[in-house]
Amino acid sequence: MAVNTAGMLLITLLVYAAIIYGAVWLVKYFIRYGVDYYFKKLAESQKNREDLK
Repeated sequence: MAVNTAGMLLITLLVYAAIIYGAVWLVKYFIRYGVDYYFKKLAESQKNREDLK
């Protein structure tokens, strides 16, 4: 069974949309948890500096 050109275009666009959605989700995930991790480490290092005084 042959798929017409419009069907192939739709499938291709859906695949590209899924890839873009996944990439955006991944970037947002790394930004959110990367910032949390940064501030956690920053707080730990400041606590360690206060302990050394």
